[in-house]
Amino acid sequence: MTQRRRDQHKGQRAAVTSTERLERREALLDAAVAVIRRDGPGASMEAMATEAGITKPILYRHFGDRAGLVTAVAQRFAEALDTELDTALLSNKGPRDVLEQTIDAYLAFVERDPSLYRFVVRSATTGAAGADALGDFMDQVGRRVALVMGEQLRAAGHDSGGAEPIAHGIVGMVHAAGDWWVERQTMPRTRLVGYLTDLLWNGLAPLAAGAQAVEPPVGGIPDLDAHRRAR
Repeated sequence: MTQRRRDQHKGQRAAVTSTERLERREALLDAAVAVIRRDGPGASMEAMATEAGITKPILYRHFGDRAGLVTAVAQRFAEALDTELDTALLSNKGPRDVLEQTIDAYLAFVERDPSLYRFVVRSATTGAAGADALGDFMDQVGRRVALVMGEQLRAAGHDSGGAEPIAHGIVGMVHAAGDWWVERQTMPRTRLVGYLTDLLWNGLAPLAAGAQAVEPPVGGIPDLDAHRRAR
């Protein structure tokens, strides 16, 4: 066998090995996601390894540590959400309807898979690696919304310079409201979607239009007075 043919066979074996490793990693991630959905956001690495029929060291070998697994789950969550958001963002409806559909698509996705969502979000409060995973997830969603928003603004003949900060602001607000809602469920999703859509579309002007000046309590505001005295 010539050196060229040996190199070709070596490259083919390496490609097969790489593909098998990727497929194995995806299968392990499937098992981890199944355990998270079953056991909740506090699911253990040991339970995930057992579900996959392996030991914890093998699971760590594929993901590095729990933070690596969180990152992989967040990436899969974001990719699946992209598909849902694209359907809403790329519809041929009016701008307000698109906004409403996009907010609803995000919250509906969270509502359908709350354990997976909580796993990603809760990890952000337990360490820098988890916070990075959540930040990457939110940034990915923000970039996608910004891309579509920029195209729509340009098509309408408007300045698209604000598309990126506006998109990230919208995503941040909807995420924060959704995070509050998924833990409390004090109202149906449709009502929350309506509140957020009205706020983003109309701003606070409708509230301000009917507001009356509120007189401060007699003696001033205690906390503010204490702060002033301490200065």
